[in-house]
Amino acid sequence: MECHCIPQSQLPHTTRLFQDYLEQFPNVSPFYSYSPHDPASFLSAAGKIDYPATRRQAVVSILREQNKGFGASSATFASLDRLENSDSVAIVTGQQVGLFSGPAFGLYKALSTALLARELTSHGLDAVPVFWLATEDHDLEEISHCTIQDRDGQPRKLVYGNPSVLADAPVGTVRLGDAIQPVLEQLSGLLPESDAASELLRMVRDCYRPEATLGSAFGALLARLFSDFGVILLDPYDARLHEMSAGVFRAALESAPELAQDLMLRDQQLSGAGYHAQVHVTENTCLLFLIENGQRTGLRWQDGRFVSSRGESFQPEQLSQRLKAHPESFSPNVLLRPVMQDLLLPTAAYVGGPSEVAYMAQASVVYQRILRRMPVIVPRASGTILDPASNRLFGKYELSFPDVFSGGQELREKLAARLLPADLAARFEKAEAHLQEDIKQIRQSLSRLDPTLVDAASNSGQKMQYQLSHLEKKAFAALQKRSDQIERDAMRLENNLFPGKHLQERLYGGINFLARYGPSFLQALSEKLPVHSTGHHLLIP
Repeated sequence: MECHCIPQSQLPHTTRLFQDYLEQFPNVSPFYSYSPHDPASFLSAAGKIDYPATRRQAVVSILREQNKGFGASSATFASLDRLENSDSVAIVTGQQVGLFSGPAFGLYKALSTALLARELTSHGLDAVPVFWLATEDHDLEEISHCTIQDRDGQPRKLVYGNPSVLADAPVGTVRLGDAIQPVLEQLSGLLPESDAASELLRMVRDCYRPEATLGSAFGALLARLFSDFGVILLDPYDARLHEMSAGVFRAALESAPELAQDLMLRDQQLSGAGYHAQVHVTENTCLLFLIENGQRTGLRWQDGRFVSSRGESFQPEQLSQRLKAHPESFSPNVLLRPVMQDLLLPTAAYVGGPSEVAYMAQASVVYQRILRRMPVIVPRASGTILDPASNRLFGKYELSFPDVFSGGQELREKLAARLLPADLAARFEKAEAHLQEDIKQIRQSLSRLDPTLVDAASNSGQKMQYQLSHLEKKAFAALQKRSDQIERDAMRLENNLFPGKHLQERLYGGINFLARYGPSFLQALSEKLPVHSTGHHLLIP
């Protein structure tokens, strides 16, 4: 596999905040605790971890139980043994539990985390990779689908639908049921007819059983895919983990007005520096959800009370009592979740994508108020797989990867410039005009020389015009044939590399590439993806 790096600035929709984080970190340093580019950052973050031995033992015990349920490998249990050691730290990432492994960037996250943990360990800081499964998220519509390419390379969206699922239920609790069977059959008909695809399909079927949940199926598949990398999986939708996190939830309740003010001030600071805020906040923002009757409902702070998204009103004392009795009925929002995560784990670094890097600029004020420490935020690896067909087209049309981002008519014009003579129509038009004028001049001369030759000149002129017109039709038929080829090639490039004007890693599921390149694909990626990079990687199998 070849790997070529492209600056993130050449990618569409790269925000100024993320670009500065990668390339001009001093510009954004007021919003983060550590630079990801300084090796000393990881030791500094590790040195500030306060992680009692009792909590370490309790969390590792729960993780052993969870990972056994996922069917984790011996490499994962070796990581758990190391995590039990008082000197070890966690390198954490996380993702929504998307259908059939979710978008490909989730695989890149897990790989980045495993590779960073391996590197830090080799440099003397014992580190283990942990993948946080976002099973408490309640946006089923966002994760209930997966897009792959069919056997002709066309994007096809697979959608899991189950009318019996309770609205706003945490996705980790959604049992697949028989509704998963037609989706599996559809997947089977789309994957390539190959041994690699058949092996992957067997693995997916084994994980996505009717009795499984979206969370347990995702975890089981991830455990198999990363069996060689020692990645520990953590499902936060566990009453015991919520009980350990009660202090974080209590701080979010008791300091709700102050946290909202902190976050609004941070938004002003980001805006003043020319950056954007990833998460919308107001003076009524509360960082907690309630889980009632299997549904997750938001809370807001209003007039000294908490009000749920259903309109129910709670005095602070009521929620404090509920938290004391039932901490499992509270769930963090996106800005509080990393704080809960880093209370439960000795986190030295978090590996995230562009959006996560952005919201960590906001979450840092929550860290400061509640946990008093923050990990290093490390950008995940970002990549596009350049398949053989697209690679050939790059050579044929002398393209570079950013050329594909132009899309639509502009891309087609770039392709046409390589194959179609732009002035051909003008040359035929000019030739026809010259021919008509030349025949006219010849007829005039012949009329003075021998009038009987005028008709012969006219007939000859018509024949020449016919032949020229016939040649023009043939030429334009050839042009149309090439134009059709250009359209097919443009569609192929767009479908493979920039489908629906999205980066490939954001639209296509990870299984799309595992089915095409086989079980060794992740290992090949791990050998080529750099641990620290500020660019996007074009990967050529």
